[in-house]
Amino acid sequence: MNIFPFRSPLPRIKMASGTDWRVLLACLVPLLPLLLPPSAQALTRSEVEKHLLCYACPGEPLSIDRCSGGDRMRAEIDRRLALGQDKETILAFFVQQFGEDILTTPPKKGFNLVAYAAPFVALVIGLAIAGLLVRRWAAAGDRRAEGKESGDASPPADYQRLQERVARELDQLEEDS
Repeated sequence: MNIFPFRSPLPRIKMASGTDWRVLLACLVPLLPLLLPPSAQALTRSEVEKHLLCYACPGEPLSIDRCSGGDRMRAEIDRRLALGQDKETILAFFVQQFGEDILTTPPKKGFNLVAYAAPFVALVIGLAIAGLLVRRWAAAGDRRAEGKESGDASPPADYQRLQERVARELDQLEEDS
């Protein structure tokens, strides 16, 4: 007697002859930790270190620092990991102790967002200005080309007046010297 009166929409896995389903299960079980969220996996000191700078050596990441100040910070991280604290709590402790300058990257909130957004805003503004300039230069080039094609080689309207002024000033210079 069939207790399930319908067929499953899932395809049946056909194994090669002699292959047991337990072998397949034994191959897949080691992959189960990859399915867990990162918070459920064990947190290591190196995962916390990569987000911190050494307080004794400004600008030096804690992950590569080997001074006594860095050793004290690593000992504090180990102590807090043993207490079961998560990464955010440990980082918050160090920020409270040393300020936000202890972090390798500024937090993405408040005024610090300017550091993340400013390059993109500047790029967009720069591209817009460049586009406007190119359009203006192209239009000016078209106007000059139209003037040359029409054979308009006559001097400007006040050309005669300017020539007379130059002649007067030259005469005046000759008289003065």
